[in-house]
Amino acid sequence: ESWGHRAIAITDHGVAQSFPEAWHSAKNIKILYGVEAYFINDMDDRVVVHGDIQQDFRGEIVCFDIETTGLSKSRDVIIEIGAAVLRNGEVGETFNTFAAPGRPLPREIVELTGITDKMLEGAPSQAEALNAFLDFVGDRPLAAHNADFDMSFIRKNSERQSLPCAFTVVDTVSLARVLLPNLNRFKLDTVAKALNVSLENHHRAVDDAGCTAEIFVKFVQMLKDR
Repeated sequence: ESWGHRAIAITDHGVAQSFPEAWHSAKNIKILYGVEAYFINDMDDRVVVHGDIQQDFRGEIVCFDIETTGLSKSRDVIIEIGAAVLRNGEVGETFNTFAAPGRPLPREIVELTGITDKMLEGAPSQAEALNAFLDFVGDRPLAAHNADFDMSFIRKNSERQSLPCAFTVVDTVSLARVLLPNLNRFKLDTVAKALNVSLENHHRAVDDAGCTAEIFVKFVQMLKDR
């Protein structure tokens, strides 16, 4: 005030704790309040690309899907992994393996997937199935529908075997929320129907992976059209 200023601006860093003290100290001078804020996206689930490494999506992409004994990455295990290579907008070679769960399947999983205990007799172990999948993927980026779920099981199994699991992953659910905002649900079969993509044997991993690949191709074209 003694300098002839009618107002003064203050900026706090990351907090606003200085504001009350500034307000009480101000007499005949106006305070312009400012804050250096930090943005963390912990609310919006439409983050499309996940992962800590940079990978190029102009080359080959491996679209994949898993079937499990349940929803918990800690308590449940993988029973099937399916994948399809997306190359130049076309679905190429595929990968499919069962994985022995080491336990009887819950009735609801049998009804959902059509996979039975008998079908899993003699299946590769969890470690063998995961290693075969990782060998198929190589260093290519991944895509999955609701990628957080699928990757949580892949990461958990990789941790159990002390295997590296650093991939860049595209989530087609997040793309669907952005590109198909009028849909009420974003399940794989719902998105496939909206895009006129064929989906046979839903909840079988390789079929869902192939469907995800075709959906991804359509989404890329929609983004280009925009």
